[in-house]
Amino acid sequence: MTQLLDRILSAASVTPICPRCKQAIPSADINVANDIAFCRNCDLSHRLSALASGLAVDEDVDTNRPPSGAWFHQDGAGVQMGATHRSLAQAFGLLFMTLFWNGIVSVFVAMAAAATLQHLGIVPPHWFHSPRGAMLPIPMTIFLWIFLLPFIGIGLLLLGAFLSSLGGKTELRIAGADCQIFTGIGPLGARKRFSISDAKDVRIEANGMRTTQRGSRRNYRIVVETNSKPIYFGTMLTDERRRFLAGVAKKELVRG
Repeated sequence: MTQLLDRILSAASVTPICPRCKQAIPSADINVANDIAFCRNCDLSHRLSALASGLAVDEDVDTNRPPSGAWFHQDGAGVQMGATHRSLAQAFGLLFMTLFWNGIVSVFVAMAAAATLQHLGIVPPHWFHSPRGAMLPIPMTIFLWIFLLPFIGIGLLLLGAFLSSLGGKTELRIAGADCQIFTGIGPLGARKRFSISDAKDVRIEANGMRTTQRGSRRNYRIVVETNSKPIYFGTMLTDERRRFLAGVAKKELVRG
């Protein structure tokens, strides 16, 4: 709460710009305490902190000219909007992290696998390299597998993120009152469903930090506020694609 208040107070020293009409919002129409900046030209209220941090969602986007890697389709079946996760720079960084992490973990996995095969009386294939001292006691072998599970899980997540940066996508589909957000590769991925009547707002928010080849940078995601709980997506998208998808989603989901 303190960090949010600090951001709002610092926003008071700058003139917020309405993302729709691109006009400055005068101080008389700014309510710092309630985090509101009201644009009289558009008759719209915006979150002051979002305008000050550059995270305001502009729903006045040109759906006929989406940025590279993004799309918007509308037909009799409904509306489809989305963007690819493809990013060679991101893929290169994730590849390095994936190989580094899984290379270290694989040494201990090989040790646990060799010990397990020996306890089961199974002769490892000729291509399987058994590390020295692989003959661990049964309790130690079980403990090693349990200990390695979270590290193996992280390795799989890194591998999935790398593959997603090559061929993944985030897509929002609206058919009547039903909405579905898909994040994955091809037909494989996670799906989140909600009703269009439950959507209250669409925004972009900061979501921790991530490490790239050029150092650390803040990560962002799209948030759909619903009557039950917020829905998060779009972390893997580039900033330009994320802003487009958030703008179109707000335009289609938040009516009136």
